[in-house]
Amino acid sequence: MVAPLAPSDPRRVGPYQLEGRLGAGGMGQVFLGSSAAGRRVAVKVVRSELAASAQFRARFAREVEAALRVGGFHTAQIVDADPEAATPWLAAEYIPGPTLQQVVTAQGPLAPDAVLRLGAGIAEGLAAVHNCGLVHRDLKPGNVIIADDGPRIIDFGIAQAADAGQLTHAGAVIGTYSYMSPEHIRTPAEVTPAGDVFSLGSVLTFAATGRGPFDASTVLAIIHRVTSEEPVLTGIAVGSPLHDLVLHCLAKDPAARPPTSEVLRRLSVTAPAPPAPAIPPVAPPQPAAPPGGGSPVRRRSVLFGGLAAATAAVAVPAAAVLWPRDEPSAGPKGRPRASKSPDRDITRPVGELEGHRWKIESMAVSRDGKYLATGGYDTTVKLWDLTARRERATFEGHTDSVWAVTFSADGATVYSGALKEVRAWDTYSGAPKKQLAGYTGENDFVTSLAVSPDGRTLAVGVVGRIELMDPDTGRVRETLEGQAGSIAFSPDGKTLAGITGEESRNGIRLWDTANGRLLGALGDDKSANYSEVAFSPDGRTLIASGPGVELWDLASESLVQTLTDQHRRIDCVGYRPADAGTSGKAIVVGGGRFVETEKTDTVGRTVSVWDADSGKLATTLVVGDPKTPMRAYIVRLAFTPDGRTLAGACTPAAGEDGIEPSVQLWELP
Repeated sequence: MVAPLAPSDPRRVGPYQLEGRLGAGGMGQVFLGSSAAGRRVAVKVVRSELAASAQFRARFAREVEAALRVGGFHTAQIVDADPEAATPWLAAEYIPGPTLQQVVTAQGPLAPDAVLRLGAGIAEGLAAVHNCGLVHRDLKPGNVIIADDGPRIIDFGIAQAADAGQLTHAGAVIGTYSYMSPEHIRTPAEVTPAGDVFSLGSVLTFAATGRGPFDASTVLAIIHRVTSEEPVLTGIAVGSPLHDLVLHCLAKDPAARPPTSEVLRRLSVTAPAPPAPAIPPVAPPQPAAPPGGGSPVRRRSVLFGGLAAATAAVAVPAAAVLWPRDEPSAGPKGRPRASKSPDRDITRPVGELEGHRWKIESMAVSRDGKYLATGGYDTTVKLWDLTARRERATFEGHTDSVWAVTFSADGATVYSGALKEVRAWDTYSGAPKKQLAGYTGENDFVTSLAVSPDGRTLAVGVVGRIELMDPDTGRVRETLEGQAGSIAFSPDGKTLAGITGEESRNGIRLWDTANGRLLGALGDDKSANYSEVAFSPDGRTLIASGPGVELWDLASESLVQTLTDQHRRIDCVGYRPADAGTSGKAIVVGGGRFVETEKTDTVGRTVSVWDADSGKLATTLVVGDPKTPMRAYIVRLAFTPDGRTLAGACTPAAGEDGIEPSVQLWELP
């Protein structure tokens, strides 16, 4: 979908008049533009911080020169560029149509013969790219457009000349981890065309099954599976030509993968493809899709056998266990609005915070309950005023997704973690304070942050370890070994809990924060792959999410109960004590990251609320109108200190038109 231009967006780039927004990524923003003669193009504008790098400009100019030579039927050709502009840009042929991601998300996996035709087209496009001395480096379902004449590979803005060498700036990891090759993750400056072949195998798996072969709930788990585990190809017939080819493409050793010429030969299809209808004229950008309006995905579904998208509604259990409620009223798709009635439906949000241009990866509430911080895939940190329910500041400076945020004990500082760094920001002025910590490892992702109750220790989860550091100086006093996942301090600050271990089989560790000594381990006899941990306010119970929500008694180190619901997996949790609300009961909340791709499913955009004592599901909170099939998922949850407001970071599933990543706010009695 073409979104309207934001007030801060340029109106013209080079000779092209901009008409709307097509998307954004790690290197820049993409706009729909038109030439003086009316030709439509996709204009990619490089981010300002990259434009300031002489190394980047040299690489970008070289790659543009090579990309201008790329032709072929299955690529979106680069038609113009200006690497020397104050803000470098390039223009590519605009290909109307949905992405492969949108098609599969809306309609389910493709038929085997359709996957073969798709693969042949993509392989032909890759051959054209490789023949010009380029490596695409970010082949994924979102970068394959399903046009009326077959698939087209887009986004050469991150392609790299195969002999570019050190022109790739140190430490740059460009691409999407779920579809990266092992060598791309380990040594991103040394990627060859074999890396694109690996990505092709992952893309074809997604097309055939609706899931990537290395899907997981965290970036660390994805990296582990790509580099160390066999692909999951459930849904592709063993022994079929597609199964054999995908296995060959997904070999860990680049030398063991077939070249694109062999891939093309093996993907040759003798059966005629089904006819495709002509593409209707592209409508001008609109603020939002009209209710009941047609989707471009459905118009072109005949390309893959006319698969239809199903619809479903959310089943919302009554909340009589904790609170009475009225029947929900219908509203616009995906747009929760505050109720004016005092007898409102508590399952519906009372407000939302929007501003991130891509999914929200992290979230935290200040201890005074005034502010909320979010970190995004768009590399920004945003600070929100919870009282006024508006954005207060945007912090820019990271060059990769912001995986972790937290506040200092006094709320005056926001800490944020991304690839290779921890930064500190002034909450009140919005000014950057310092880079608190820097790392040199290629995979040194800062995935979790936590501040001790007394404010004297910042725990930093980096791949393979947890560091306990001084939040003012960055000096590390203890290093705890173990693959770092979610971390949390106990209310008295004496214990740190963390998820560590191999991503396919991890457990929970408890450390003494005074000396770093390991105090104990929980859940090691399971293969649950935990996602998040949190302490109850009294420090007696540890809550851990995974296939369900587990409640552990810390005194006996025993599992008390497991809470389950309709989610396949619970990825984020929160705990509210009995004295925080009017119900007189402690509650546990949980949300799930995954969205069903084989059918229309709205479970992902719900938050389950359990009675912590009985373990019974009390009610289900919903984003948007439960009667609509809008698909989204909850990534993070956090209560304000008084327990009255619950914030949930919500990301729309691919292909959902007119819905932006947001923080949903529920008020619970």
